[in-house]
Amino acid sequence: MKIDLHIHSKYSKDSILGLNTIKKICNKKQIIPIITDHNTIKGNKKFKCKILTEEIKTQDGEIIGLFMTEEIKPFLSLEETLDILKQQDALVMVPHPFDNIRRSTLKKTIIPDIMEVFNSRTIGKESERKAFDFANKNKILKSVGSDAHTRIEVGSAYNIIEDFNSKKEFLNNLKKAKFFCKKSPLVVHPYTTLIKFIKKL
Repeated sequence: MKIDLHIHSKYSKDSILGLNTIKKICNKKQIIPIITDHNTIKGNKKFKCKILTEEIKTQDGEIIGLFMTEEIKPFLSLEETLDILKQQDALVMVPHPFDNIRRSTLKKTIIPDIMEVFNSRTIGKESERKAFDFANKNKILKSVGSDAHTRIEVGSAYNIIEDFNSKKEFLNNLKKAKFFCKKSPLVVHPYTTLIKFIKKL
């Protein structure tokens, strides 16, 4: 199966991707989308995703929870957020690590369950090299994600793994994953900034 663990829907402040649009594109490309919105699980639950996820803004940057049981509010300390994820028996994934351009990048070093070693929106290759090396050095499972906010980004990166029915199976299968990785066009960055501005209005 092809699964993208990092897609944003209209429930994120910087995306206008409707759930039906995501479904239509992913069905065509035979990709299982996991809606990982900023600070909310509304889109994920409405889509009935295979994994309940959220990209959570902490005081020290963003982390992603996988196999969560309920939403976690943003702007807590990193330590508080990690404690709540542990209470939920959820997995921790660090998105776009070592990305010096995005202010949302995690500012503290942690050893997560999974590290996103390729993100289609990351500019350049240095941050990806660092993420790959860090994951190898610390024996962290690797994943990739499109981080799609617009329809042209959907399908730009995904993990190719065997199907799973539990968190344990997912982790075991991710160890043997193959990755499809393609960069998004640079125009998506100013476009999502514009979306965020318009939504504020």
